[in-house]
Amino acid sequence: MNVATATGPAYACLAIPGAHGLAALQARLVDRIKRAAIRQLHASAGGERLLLRLYLDGEEASLQILQGRLTAQQPDWVTRQVRQHLAEEQVHTELFAAALGKRVGTAVAPQGLSRRKLARWRRLSERYAPQFDAGPLVPAYATALCAEQMAMRILRRHCDTIGTQHALYPLFFRVLGDEERHVRLCAHTLQRLVAPHETTHLARLLAEIRSVDAAFGISGAVAMHAAGVLHRALAIVRPGPR
Repeated sequence: MNVATATGPAYACLAIPGAHGLAALQARLVDRIKRAAIRQLHASAGGERLLLRLYLDGEEASLQILQGRLTAQQPDWVTRQVRQHLAEEQVHTELFAAALGKRVGTAVAPQGLSRRKLARWRRLSERYAPQFDAGPLVPAYATALCAEQMAMRILRRHCDTIGTQHALYPLFFRVLGDEERHVRLCAHTLQRLVAPHETTHLARLLAEIRSVDAAFGISGAVAMHAAGVLHRALAIVRPGPR
């Protein structure tokens, strides 16, 4: 069977799964905390710089992941897709860097959680690569799919929280549109790379990747909210230009 045209229920695992029970409760809790954190961070110049720094670091991490997908063994069509994806993520990096550069001061984004998450995703990729005829390309794109779905969720929440009148809304909304397209691209690529008889392994891989993301959900949300409160307090004690 030509996997380039394979679609249907076997690939349903590519979609964002619905949350139920305790997982649904955790998702609602994380969403509420992060919305409050966004409002806190935007309330101070330092908090806003931190937000932009977080987005910039995320885009730079995406560039590293994408560059790691460029190999001599992959099909030409994959190489073309990766190069296009790289170019768009580079634009995002430049946009966030420009927005950050317009704001006085510095912001150091906490990287501990992100680094641990990326390390666990890397170990999953190494473990699952032998399960697929396309080798490490499949876990690489599976990780990219989940990362893009996560970015899409974060940006949708951010746009919804700050509203269309906020000065940074056009930036976040533009990047959101690209991330939505990247999600579709990654899903389509996995449909081409993964044969129908390999979809069980794909479903397990995606479930494990998503469980890693969920494991850092509450701790990341609390850290983000605490940073917002701290920056707002500092703005009161040491007021300065926005």
